[in-house]
Amino acid sequence: MVQELLIDIDKTMNIPLNRQIYVQIRKAILSGTLHKGDTIPPTRQLAEQLEVSRSVIIQAYEQLQAEGYLIMKKGSGTFVADNAVLHLSQSKNELNRKKVDSNLNLFDCSSNETAKKDQFSVMYDFRHGVPAWDVVPMDQWQKSLIRTCRKATPELLGYGPAEGSLALRKEIARLLRSSRSIPVEPEQIVITTGATQALDILARLFIKPGDQVIAEDPAHSFLRDIFHLSGAKIVPVPVDQQGLCVDQMDKLVIPQGQGAGPAKLVYVTPSHQFPTGVTLSLERRLELLDWAEREGAYIIEDDYDSEYRYVGKKVSALAGLDVSSRIVYVGSFSKILFPALRIGYAVLPHALIQPFLRIKQITDRMTPIIEQEALADFIRNGQYAKHVNQMGKLYATKRSALVLALEREFGQRVRYFGDQAGLHLLIEIDSSASEESIAARAMNYGVRVYPAGGYFSRFKPDNPTFVLGYSNLCEEQIDVGIRCFAQAEIDCTSREVVTA
Repeated sequence: MVQELLIDIDKTMNIPLNRQIYVQIRKAILSGTLHKGDTIPPTRQLAEQLEVSRSVIIQAYEQLQAEGYLIMKKGSGTFVADNAVLHLSQSKNELNRKKVDSNLNLFDCSSNETAKKDQFSVMYDFRHGVPAWDVVPMDQWQKSLIRTCRKATPELLGYGPAEGSLALRKEIARLLRSSRSIPVEPEQIVITTGATQALDILARLFIKPGDQVIAEDPAHSFLRDIFHLSGAKIVPVPVDQQGLCVDQMDKLVIPQGQGAGPAKLVYVTPSHQFPTGVTLSLERRLELLDWAEREGAYIIEDDYDSEYRYVGKKVSALAGLDVSSRIVYVGSFSKILFPALRIGYAVLPHALIQPFLRIKQITDRMTPIIEQEALADFIRNGQYAKHVNQMGKLYATKRSALVLALEREFGQRVRYFGDQAGLHLLIEIDSSASEESIAARAMNYGVRVYPAGGYFSRFKPDNPTFVLGYSNLCEEQIDVGIRCFAQAEIDCTSREVVTA
């Protein structure tokens, strides 16, 4: 029997109609008004009832299906999913604390429109740099933690060495030798609190106020912030389809004596440049190594997501070519497991090990050791390799879904970069609208996208550009999210035409 749905939509509100419908159906399920197996009205019937486009109902239903509340079967109808009971049981405790009811009661006449709008959460978040939360192997990770705690010794529970767990450093060295072609020994590795701490220590170690740091343009804004805090002058060098334009470095570096110190560091992401996704060519790699040796500078190689490559052979690390000991290789486990783990590492030339450790001992004494030992156990038992393999297949599917959705919605107006590896795409859209206005309009559809203009320092793109992460979205969410994103861009350009 089809259940009647009493839905009240307000077409005067600056909230998408599909979002209003989604929230009220979800509330009916969470409150127990709708039960598992209940059939809800066909999209056409509900569209006629509410006097809206059928596509509005389809978008609401598809989002509910993507989140596990509904099951849509062609020819059979749309039903409340069995696992919606899980959502219901989880929500009852919240209801007892009067949280869910207040959050879902979006149409209380005592609330103003701004309050209502704030209560609509983002449905499709194209955030980059995060793993797929729902497939993190927590059971296996918990077992590694339990094994580590059960065999904990007083030494393990005390102040450990600043360089970190020897067991973990051995496992990282083994991984880097086999998967990144880096001839590294455990004593060259220092465990840090994420890759960010490694970069901060290197800035403290090398930079004096006025010294120059060469960085890719575009690059992550936090990278520039780290070096700026040490008083460095950032020298942005453009990136093309072969990676960093090494031949332009000498032209862009300020000569010493003209208000700047020497260029002591070069920061690169050669395996998968952030955010363009290009790979530094072999010719450029050799040119960069020659430049560093000639100038007496060091190269920081940030290998932030090299584990995931979908097209072609996996690229070796730049550090594997380093015969002059000019490279510091930085990595972390944030994008493979989860950021809260806060375990990163630096692979150092022998001459830098003790200076690096002296700074680390002063700043934090040691990185928490229990998690390091558990991670060593996780890697040693094969769970890490299994997880990377499974995630690579999953992310490849999501990447393909994103590319198809972009091509379908934007056609030849979109160009995308970095689709061969990693967890994000950089896209550029032929549009007269600004990326800020498109992003703001997309939020009205429950879609969060990330403008990329802030990553460009000197060589800014002419068209609106975005970094779209896809790792933490399912295929259905990617499909609907890009559809809404495209509509937001159309809205912005249409508004400009009307205004003109």
